[in-house]
This record gives sequence, structure tokens and C-alpha cells, in this order.
Amino acid sequence: MEELVRELLKEIGEDPTREGLERTPERVAKAWRYFTSGYTQNVADILNGALFTENYDEMVVVKDIDFYSMCVPSKQIVNAVGGAKLARSIKAGERLWTLDQGFLKETTVTLVTSRKTRRIVEVRTGSGALRLTPDHPVMTRNGWRQAGDLRAGTEIEWINPRTVIRRPYQPRPGYALGYVLGAVASDGSIQDGRRICLVVKKAEFAEKYRQMLTEAFPGIESRVERVRVPSGYLRREIPMFRVRTVSCSIAEKLCRWLDIPETGSRSKTKGFRFPSVAASSQESMQGFLDGYCDGDGWVAGSGRFIISSNRRFLLALAEYLQTPLASTGTDQGRVYVSHRWAQAGWYGKHGFRQETDFYVPEDSTYTKVISVRQLPTAKKPHTVYSFKCKPYPTFLVGGHLTHNCEHHLLPFFGKCHIAYMPSNKIAGLSKLPRLVEMFSRRLQVQERLTTQIAQTLQDVLQPRGVAVVVEALHMCMLMRGVEKQNSKAVTSAMLGAFRDRPETRAEFMELIKSRSGLVI
Repeated sequence: MEELVRELLKEIGEDPTREGLERTPERVAKAWRYFTSGYTQNVADILNGALFTENYDEMVVVKDIDFYSMCVPSKQIVNAVGGAKLARSIKAGERLWTLDQGFLKETTVTLVTSRKTRRIVEVRTGSGALRLTPDHPVMTRNGWRQAGDLRAGTEIEWINPRTVIRRPYQPRPGYALGYVLGAVASDGSIQDGRRICLVVKKAEFAEKYRQMLTEAFPGIESRVERVRVPSGYLRREIPMFRVRTVSCSIAEKLCRWLDIPETGSRSKTKGFRFPSVAASSQESMQGFLDGYCDGDGWVAGSGRFIISSNRRFLLALAEYLQTPLASTGTDQGRVYVSHRWAQAGWYGKHGFRQETDFYVPEDSTYTKVISVRQLPTAKKPHTVYSFKCKPYPTFLVGGHLTHNCEHHLLPFFGKCHIAYMPSNKIAGLSKLPRLVEMFSRRLQVQERLTTQIAQTLQDVLQPRGVAVVVEALHMCMLMRGVEKQNSKAVTSAMLGAFRDRPETRAEFMELIKSRSGLVI
């Protein structure tokens, strides 16, 4: 079956080997085996073990038997453009945030459907919690997994929800960006993944950093402030100059370029890694060296020395510049930077060497699952919502990437209502939903499904009458063709007393009307 799905993807112009479709044949095959599992079941196994002889001749009604799809509970937070919203408040036409290959994108809701369920799982991660139906797909480091199949330690693709409501600043490669990286690495700090702060003694250094920051990230505004900072060595306050910027967008990019944690208050001289993006161009590398030297360096003849206690950084920088790492007699080391560092052949050195192409770090990262638990069965069913989106079929739930789902086929779904008037035999009430499942998990049309359920009950129970009504939403009407989102199909099969006696049929129809109806 998997090979047939691959051929089908090729026929419609898709590449079955591309990311996102690699496991689609396997998923579709699994879905089809599930949705057609009714072929492996039979009526005898379902009903014969639960048939009883009872002196009961009034109507037996089982209503609101669900067909189902992948959904989000009504009170779950969904990351909408313009601010987070409850799932129940999302309407067709609204824009949601999603991730595409790690980068934040907008997608538009084209269809919203809802249903009732008592089965909800709560997934707790290191970055929050989300509640979903057990079969809702969630993106993990190893691909899509159903929420109910997640385990502690599984890593889910995630983006800090605070960043999606902030203005995104796109970096401009070149000298200015390199300078900002060098200055922040030498003398700056980043707190809580959003506040970038540089506090220095020299006004010229602070002003140049401010200018480079606004050039590297067009649109950002910053200014130089005069501040007084306590000095433990002098035991008094000393005048300093501060440039402080608050931006999750910029801070997260700097943290990922420098390979440092995005939480807590960090001094960048204590653990950052030499940023390979600085060596994406000669101008950028020159900017990095100038920014770092202005913060933690001094002039020595025709060159400069860079000093740091971060030996990992110094070793990488010394290897790149092909110069020795010297000791200062303390826990710090130093690297000499010649003014001709970029000149190829100078004392046999390679000069500037591009380490990587310029790149912007992905917006997303991964967060670990702490626990997954099935919520206690609710007395009142939860309303859950399903969103169909374009151009991206995915959307964010509490910052976690979920899918709605391009890998499975859901022809139609809805509710089934069954009634019968016993003669001598009754069936266990739970067996009627199972009978519906058996016939619906086949290649079906709604009319045949309705008739099969009614005729089977008539043959097995031999009651005085059987009534079956099926209400369904058909994806062929919702997603293609006429695209009528509020259209539902209703079919019925009436046998025996329900067909012959209008008052019996009317009583049944009145009973199944006493509800809120199929919400779409």
C-alpha cells in the first residue's frame, strides 16, 4: 500500500522524498488500515455476545454516535496573528502563526469544524502545557507523532509565544552585524532571551555600538544613556554608558549565533562559542574583531590583542587566525590579531577564509516532553475544534507546532442515531456504537452506511422496527467542488413500525432533535 501512495503522490506532481512527505506513504497506509478496519470485523463478534432476552417493548434509542477527526479543545490557546486566542473563538479567514522549516510564517484558516469528545490528553513540556485529542499530530525532532503516543523526553518543535507578537527584525549581513556580535560577546549581556545590554566606560564605544546595531537590524531604535554603576573594586559608583535594547527577535538570533542559553542573565564572556556566521564574509569578520577588541582588547604595535577567560572561544579564534594562544599568567588567555590578518600568504597564513554562508538562525527550537496523561473522562463532553489552513496546514498551539493533518484521509464525519423497538431480544447499548464503527471504517457512501446498520439490526434482533438517521459533513463538499462549509447530508432508514406508523417515526425524530445539533 505504501508504494501505491508514493505513486499517487508522483501522479499529482509531488516529490514523495521531500521533507514532510517522506513518511506520508507509511502514515496514509496506517490510516487506511485503521479507517478500513471494519473489513476485518463481523457482526457476530460484535453483537452475539451481548444479546439478551427481555420483556421490553418500548423504543430503545442511542443517539449522537460520533465519527471523528483530529481536533483542539475549545479552551486551548492557539497562536493567532495579533494575539493568542481560545480555539473556540477562531473563525474562517483568521490568520494563525505556524512554522515552516523552522521559520515563523502566517497561515489562513479556511475551514473550522467542531465535535464533542470525552477523550483529551494533556502534554506537559519544559515550555508549557497543551491539551489535544489523542490523535492530533505534533511535530517532534523525529517527525510527526500523535499526541497520545508522545513520551517523556520526546522533543517537540517549539517557539517562544512571546516572540510571535513582537516585531521581527531581519538582520543585514556585513560589517555592522559582525561588530554587534563582537561587542556583545566581549562586553554585553542578554537577559531572559530578550534584553540586550552593553555597559561600557567609553562614550565612543557605546555610540559606535548603537550605530552598528541600528544598521545591522534596520528599524530597531536605541540610545546611549548615562548611568552610574557600583564598582566592587573601587567601592563606589562610577559613571558608565549604557545601550539597552529589548527585542526577543534580536536577542534570540544573537543567542543562537553565539550558542548560549536563551534563559537567565548571562555574561557572554563566560561560555559563548566563536560564531561561524562572523566569518561568512571578510567585512563581517573584520567587524567582529573590531567589536571584540573595542570591548576586551588593546592596541599592540600594528595589531591588537584580544583577551578572554573563555578558552573555548580563544582556541577557535587562534586556530582561525593561525596564531598561537598565549597565556597571561592568570585564568585568561590572549590572541594577537595582526592588521594584515585577512591577507592571504602573510607569513604563510591563509588570510580570510569563509567558514559558512550567511544564515539567519531558525525561529524555532525544541522543548522536551515532561509528561503525557489522559485526562479523567469528563461528565460533560469537551467541544474540540479542527482547523484547515492554507498555504501551510500547520499551526501553533501554545507555541508548539501541530498539524491538522495532511497525512490522513477523512472522507466524512458526523453523528449517527439508532432506535429499535424490541420483540424479545435487546443488544448491549455499547454494541451499537461499535456496529457503527465497523461499517463506517470501510470504503463507504453515507446511504449504504445507513442501510447496512439498519438491516443488520433487523436481521440480528428481529425487532418490531428499526430507525437509523445519519448526519454527516463530507470533505468532498467542504474542501473541493462546491466548497459549501455549512452543508451537511442527512440520510435515514426506517424499517417495520418506524416505516409503517407515522406517530412512531415522529416520536423518534423528536427525540433526536432534543439536542444542540451538529455544530460546524
